[in-house]
Amino acid sequence: MTLVLTGLIGGRITYYYQERAQRHQQDAKDLETARDSALTFLREVGDTLEQRRASSLRCLYAIRDQAPPEETEQLWQDYLKTVNAWNTKWNLYRALVLEEFGPDMQKRFYDEQADAEGVWAKASLTAKLIIFHNKLSDYHRPPPGKPPEDPKQIEQLHSSIAQDCYSFYFEVINRIQEGRIGRRSWATAEQTK
Repeated sequence: MTLVLTGLIGGRITYYYQERAQRHQQDAKDLETARDSALTFLREVGDTLEQRRASSLRCLYAIRDQAPPEETEQLWQDYLKTVNAWNTKWNLYRALVLEEFGPDMQKRFYDEQADAEGVWAKASLTAKLIIFHNKLSDYHRPPPGKPPEDPKQIEQLHSSIAQDCYSFYFEVINRIQEGRIGRRSWATAEQTK
C-alpha cells in the first residue's frame, strides 16, 4: 500500500513540474514571437513615418525657398506618395498598436475623443499628421481669401511631430525590452485601471 501511495504522489509531483516547465517554455516562445512581431511593426511604422516626415520637410523647404515650380511639384507628388503609403496601412497599424501594445498606446496613436477637440497638445500622432498635412497643403496652394501659412509655424509643427514620433518609438522599444507586448500589454493596462 505504501508503495502504491508513494508511486501516486511521485507521479503527481512529476506531472506538476513537467506541466509547469512546458507552460514556462510556451510563455517564453509566445514572448519571443510577440517581440519579433513588435519589432517588425516598429520597423515598418518607423520607416513609413520617417519617409513621410522627411518628404514633407523637403517639400516645405522647396515651397519656402521658391524652388523652380517643376521641382516643387515633383517634391509635392513625392510627399503625397508617402501620405498615401501611410493612409493605405493606417487601419492595420492602428489594429497592431492595440494588439501589440494595448489601449493606452493606441490612444497615443489615434484617440477619437481627444482628436475631436482639435487641441494640438492633446492630439494623437494621427491627428497631428492630419493637421500638419492640411497646413502644408494650404501653404503649397493657398486657398483664395486666406492669408498664407507661416512656414516657421509649419516647421514647428513638424518638429513637434518628430518629438512625438521619437517618444512613441521610445515607449514601444521599452515595452519590447520589458516584455510588455501582446497579451502582456493588456494585463498591464488592466492592472492600472
